[in-house]
Amino acid sequence: MYLGRTAIPTSCQPADLHLHPRSRPSTPISCGTPVLTEHPIPAVTDELTRLDQAARAALGDQAGDVEIDKGALLRRQIARRCIYGLDLNLMAVELARLAVWIHTFVPGLPMSALNHGLVVGNSLTGIATLGEVLDVLEPQLKPGQVSLFAPQIEAALDAARVRLRRVAATAEATKQEVTSAARTYSAALERARDAQLLCDAAVAFRLGLIAEPFDPETAINAASTDEVQSKVRELQALHLPVRFPEVFLRDGPGFDVLIGNPPWDKVKVEEHQWWGLRFPGLRSMSQKDKNAAIARYQRERSDLLAEYVAELTKTEDIKNVLGKGPFPGLRAATDTDLSLAFAWRFWQLLRVDGRAGVVLPRGILSGRAGTELRTTVLAEGAFAEVTMLTNSRYWAFDMEARYTIGLVSLVKGRSHAGHVALRGPFFSLDEYQRGVRRPAYDLPAREFATWADGAAFPLLPHDDSLDLFLKLRSHPRLDAPGGDWQFVPLRELHTTDNKAMFDFDLAHSSGDLPVLTGGSFNLWDPDFGKPYAYAKSAEVIPWLRARRRRQVRLTSSAFYGMPEEWAADPGTLPCLRPRIAFRDVARATDTRTTICSLVPGKVALVHLCPYLLRKRGKATDEAYVLGVLSSIPLDWYARRYVEVHLTAGLLSAFPVPRPAKNNPLCQRVVEVAGRLAAVDKRYADWAAEVGVPVGSVVTEAVKSDLIAELDAVVAHLYGLDRADVEHIFATFHRGWNHADRLAAVLAHYDRWAEQAGRAA
Repeated sequence: MYLGRTAIPTSCQPADLHLHPRSRPSTPISCGTPVLTEHPIPAVTDELTRLDQAARAALGDQAGDVEIDKGALLRRQIARRCIYGLDLNLMAVELARLAVWIHTFVPGLPMSALNHGLVVGNSLTGIATLGEVLDVLEPQLKPGQVSLFAPQIEAALDAARVRLRRVAATAEATKQEVTSAARTYSAALERARDAQLLCDAAVAFRLGLIAEPFDPETAINAASTDEVQSKVRELQALHLPVRFPEVFLRDGPGFDVLIGNPPWDKVKVEEHQWWGLRFPGLRSMSQKDKNAAIARYQRERSDLLAEYVAELTKTEDIKNVLGKGPFPGLRAATDTDLSLAFAWRFWQLLRVDGRAGVVLPRGILSGRAGTELRTTVLAEGAFAEVTMLTNSRYWAFDMEARYTIGLVSLVKGRSHAGHVALRGPFFSLDEYQRGVRRPAYDLPAREFATWADGAAFPLLPHDDSLDLFLKLRSHPRLDAPGGDWQFVPLRELHTTDNKAMFDFDLAHSSGDLPVLTGGSFNLWDPDFGKPYAYAKSAEVIPWLRARRRRQVRLTSSAFYGMPEEWAADPGTLPCLRPRIAFRDVARATDTRTTICSLVPGKVALVHLCPYLLRKRGKATDEAYVLGVLSSIPLDWYARRYVEVHLTAGLLSAFPVPRPAKNNPLCQRVVEVAGRLAAVDKRYADWAAEVGVPVGSVVTEAVKSDLIAELDAVVAHLYGLDRADVEHIFATFHRGWNHADRLAAVLAHYDRWAEQAGRAA
């Protein structure tokens, strides 16, 4: 559970008090039992007194030997009326009920029925709010127009709420009262049957099982069919307004406080993983042997094939429901991220002035998919506090140790907008405990939103890092308009979509075109690893030419705006000449994050290693950009945003200095990067254009010295002082031995400071 260090809003009040306006206190129960026991409220005190008397009566002669604490009585009533929760797993729900029963046990009183507040179901496949069901069933409805569906839904839910009011009025001080409350709750669900079916109809319409209904009666009849009801049960769709009408029919609907640690899974069935669980030896095979083995299993084990197909079908249904649901950034056509869907759901379920504490992967806080979520929160509320944790040695959670985790506190309401509070990252419990005692970075939301596309959160490594970060951020983005050069990230081939072109038999391939992946190259090493596959240039090149000729007309394409003559000329295909490629798969906790290389011509690239299309500029500009992207100062900045993928959007927003071409620092970056990149004769034409020799870096000592000089020169271009360089190396990678490399960089830094007329 995590709500950050923010206070519970004094406006939040428990649902039972909205059912009983006469007993509504001025102090929220959410403030905790000490507040209410030390500052009694008459209506609450009367109820606790009745419960105390009932417990003592039930204990009889033993009452004198038992101490009944008012705090325990109050916890019992809070658990009955104010605590809500749901899970897909019945066992998890039963364990939650048991835990609450144990925590709220009062001698002499029966255990309360918690079936209303703690339930089994899926909040993502179901309907979350009344507005959501109307958006589905009446998509053309405009503000001010009369809804055909709203009156019937609200009437059904209001009838259920009347019965739930009776449950809330029952103290459940005896077994008979507990039984009566359970019966009344069942009756309330029955009264909400029409609302349930209308929500079912919305789910069925999203899945394409029914046509758009004309009126409530049509929707109810369509949703009552066996096909729809079977699908709703399969999806475990739970409609929150139906189950908790007292929460969603009150003034200011929604929950006051939400706490959760949602799953981070992808809604996806990975073929090799699915079969690998059943045939463990599959995982150790090469890609070629793995494909052949799966094909054989599918032929020989029809029972498993049927099970696999059934799981694929169910997964597609869930993806379709979520992809068509109110979760911007989530698309059924791609890997569906449950953590993003849950983050949206939390925000949608909060009432104004409500707060949520949720554990999220850093990708939601910095990735492209979470862009609209972040901008919505900044516009309609605030990130009251975001605390970053790096899960080194599993100190925080029993999960992937290299991931960064966000403990996120949200507050809803435009009156709260305008700031972002940021803490961490913390790498141990001790760091966390010390860090939360210090004030958070309180950042203006408007300035924060300009740092990266989609208001992505940076991961600052230390309390002293913000000034350095802002120095780097002051330079133009890679995709800034104007200037002498323009580079745009672009994907070429896809491992799945273009699989038919690939030959995975690397030892005996008939293809003449190497197909590279991210592991095929490294910094200043274009031959670091093996190709992903081989392909036939006679097949791939015509395909790339045809696609490029189409895409130059598409505004969404990186090729848009290039001349038709260029697109028609086969000799200008990017795959035929050297170009900058970079690894998509990257982590901020690896030894390096931005791993790019000048790959040779006559190679193709899969989507795991996009490349930079040079739309404008010369080879010297390419060498300059390569040098900056390969430097430690740029990579330090990249580590502030990259979690598990270096996306095109992130790379395009990286700051890259744009000095004049006659600037000696710029010229030195071009020369050093050109020499490091032109490793052999494959780069002869490119090297000639840059003005550097081929294969001139012949020893590791020379290579290391040039790389150190490159870091120093790039630091000057960013306007960093000596202390900034030291801070970059000290905070770049925890535990690395950077002393020798830092000394080499500082030696070059001091030399260039003098030559460039800069103060050291």
